[in-house]
Amino acid sequence: MAGGAVLRTVEVSNQDKGAYGTGCLIAPGLVLTAHHVALPEGDSVVTVRDTASADFTEAAVVWESTELDAVLLKGDRSLVGAGMGIVRWGELVCDYPDRRPVCSMTGFPRAMRRQDSADSEQYIDDLKTVEGTIAPPTGSRSRLYALEVAGAVPTDVRNWQGLSGAGVFCNGMLIGLVRMVDRHWDRTLMVLPLSHLLAAHGFTEAVAAHTGISPRLEPADLRPLIDKPPDPKLSSTYLLDPRSQVTELTGVSELVQRIEQWCKGTDRLGVAAVTGLGGTGKSRLVTEVLHRLTTTPGNQRPWSGGFLADNPSHTDYQVLATASYPLLLAIDLAETRLPQTRDLMAALAGPHDGSAVRVLLLARGLGTWWLSLRRHLQTRNVGPLGHAFTLAPDAALNGHSPEDIYVEAKVAFARRIRLLQQAGHGDDTWPDRVVADAPRLYGAGIEHAAHQPVIYHHIAALADVLSHANPEFALNDHPMEVLLANEVEYVRRVAEARLLEGTVDDELLRTLVTAQFLAGARTAREGRAAVRAGFDAHHRGYGITAPPDARQLAALDGVLTAAYPAADGAHWGAVGEPLATAWLTEIEDESGAEFIENFLQHDSLATEQRHQALSTVARAAQDQPGLAAGAHRAVAANPERLLPLAAQIVTTELGIDHARQWLIGLEHAVADRATDPDADPGTYEWASSLISEAQERTTADRDNLEDLGVPLTQEVVDDPEQPDTETGADAPFVDTPFVLVKPRVSRLTRTAITFLALCHLGLVTGVPSGVALTSNIENDAWSLWFFVAINVFMHLTVASGFGGRQLSATPLAWIIALFTIGMTTLSGLMLDQHWPPEWPPPWLVWPALFAPGLAVLTYAWRIWFGQLQARRPATSGDPSG
Repeated sequence: MAGGAVLRTVEVSNQDKGAYGTGCLIAPGLVLTAHHVALPEGDSVVTVRDTASADFTEAAVVWESTELDAVLLKGDRSLVGAGMGIVRWGELVCDYPDRRPVCSMTGFPRAMRRQDSADSEQYIDDLKTVEGTIAPPTGSRSRLYALEVAGAVPTDVRNWQGLSGAGVFCNGMLIGLVRMVDRHWDRTLMVLPLSHLLAAHGFTEAVAAHTGISPRLEPADLRPLIDKPPDPKLSSTYLLDPRSQVTELTGVSELVQRIEQWCKGTDRLGVAAVTGLGGTGKSRLVTEVLHRLTTTPGNQRPWSGGFLADNPSHTDYQVLATASYPLLLAIDLAETRLPQTRDLMAALAGPHDGSAVRVLLLARGLGTWWLSLRRHLQTRNVGPLGHAFTLAPDAALNGHSPEDIYVEAKVAFARRIRLLQQAGHGDDTWPDRVVADAPRLYGAGIEHAAHQPVIYHHIAALADVLSHANPEFALNDHPMEVLLANEVEYVRRVAEARLLEGTVDDELLRTLVTAQFLAGARTAREGRAAVRAGFDAHHRGYGITAPPDARQLAALDGVLTAAYPAADGAHWGAVGEPLATAWLTEIEDESGAEFIENFLQHDSLATEQRHQALSTVARAAQDQPGLAAGAHRAVAANPERLLPLAAQIVTTELGIDHARQWLIGLEHAVADRATDPDADPGTYEWASSLISEAQERTTADRDNLEDLGVPLTQEVVDDPEQPDTETGADAPFVDTPFVLVKPRVSRLTRTAITFLALCHLGLVTGVPSGVALTSNIENDAWSLWFFVAINVFMHLTVASGFGGRQLSATPLAWIIALFTIGMTTLSGLMLDQHWPPEWPPPWLVWPALFAPGLAVLTYAWRIWFGQLQARRPATSGDPSG
């Protein structure tokens, strides 16, 4: 955070007026500072200098306001802030002391003026970074943030001079401009919030004209919980991303108004679903609603919010209950994120002093996930829950023809590309022939595509703009191929800046970008795993004799991270879904339909990555059915590891019709694999049973979904090669029904374990039998034979209990196990035989034999009879019932 503030710090000087202070780089060449620092009146010359330059550069005024004491200056972008990205604009919306973020600013206060050691008559203005916190209520009436400084402060308030005009950053976002020092509080600086600037006449237009992007406020203090919009770049992914807002939203104004009215209801907390097929514009719809709510004209209370991060930096959602502004939160792919949704609702359901919160759940359709979630939330008095907004495939065409959509999109894409080029996002390789009236190559006949989702019209428009700018792209037959070619160029530019010359492999990069999209990565470790899995799957069949160099994999990881930075707390982001699906289809075809199968089975992937990859393939298969076969074969090849994940996805994330098709494919793949000579019959009998149960749950009519109960969900299986990532306090709730799971072991292991278990039973039988045979008791000697049966019975009971059920957390089970070992040890001590003195004492030997033997017997039971395990849902309903 402080590092970003330092890089954006500039000196501002007006020698004619004797003014000097600090400014903040908004973008290359564009500086925001206080008006009283620049004093740009008359013929005076304002100059600026960034921290990397030796000389000052003249700057011109592009916008100013004496009322707000702010001015926007423009200098030569090659001399001031060259290569700097566009700043993100933020505001503080919550007051949660436990999560109050640190704010920082960097400037040139008078106290940091130092005498030049080379020339005693010269002085150097040095940098000083100041950190502190802002309590939003402080200074609210004066409409200024009051930043309470942490650390050393000048002894004389006048030594703060020179810090005015510095940008104040919070979680990497610019939230304000230092205006003055509070003379009555020695540790308080008054900061102008950016919301005043964005509301001022002409400011947003001036910023957009010089950056290519209209500034929009984001909740800076909620940055750990909220996805950030995509960074501007000349890639197809950015231009098509609905949150980039390149194209206008059309045809759904009535639906936007309905959602706005729902948001402005009187309830403190509300949850609704927004459904529609992929490409119909759900995310764009929500982005538009959020934009309208956050730019409310007049004195109406503004809103804030955004898309909830899939991998938030923390999960203390209680901070959202302290919002000063109403919040609108959207959860994309909600059917795959129900545990997170339930956690969010649990934090917000109780009484709180914050403003209203609305949650929109975006999904392809309503199914068991929605019904299960509603039951769960109703038990917690979360409401209202009856709203579900549906976006039809051709909803964007209401009042618009396909021709209108196509033409308007071409104009929008061309305008945004030109603005990005002007803002310095292009390079020497990017052509300048970007025009809105590019010839129709891929848009020919667009007027006959009335029933296609709006994304297809946008793809055709962007393809025509790009193919005109780069004639080589026009050699492709399909518009999506044009977008992919442009994406390859973008990734190559990133790779060439990071890899050794001559080592850039376009085909490998394409495969790794697809692997990045499939598996995701929350951590650097998972990022390395995805790169390794993608690398190996790409080269499979080419006879690699040595593993890839670790430095090579790290460099490729760096390329992916730079090309697609994370929008949340994850290790990286991903290419856009339409492009990634097309790439995945190409790679699967080129690999002979083996890439998905090999990738899903790679040992380096974590369970969560396998789940995401399977879920992604299942969604993509709705539009590209050919992708399902590879996933089905992977599941059939390793059912213990992958089938529970696949079953969970089918019953919670897919629509009824697609779920049935997916299960039929799984059934056939498992049946085919079961005929292999090395296939374990018990494993595939269990797999067939699990698939049958899932099929039963999808045979009900849609009208009877309420009767399905808890959806079939993921279970834990014994997998010695894959650690269980579903343990701990955050593990999903375990619910019924149960299913028997048999560990898959080799024939040699099964034989050895069985032999040792039988030896243990023989020892358990022989020891008390020896006691009965050697006892001196005459009248009641027959009663000692009862101990033989009791010992065997107790050992079998413990083995079946621990081996057949999950009893590891039950204290009584451990007591019974220890009692069993102790009772058998007592039988050994009663043997009337001479114990060799050189041996260890019998009270130590017998437990050392019986305890491992009982463990072996337990595992043998699990191998032969299976363990009754509960399914572990990521999406089930109320844990209490």
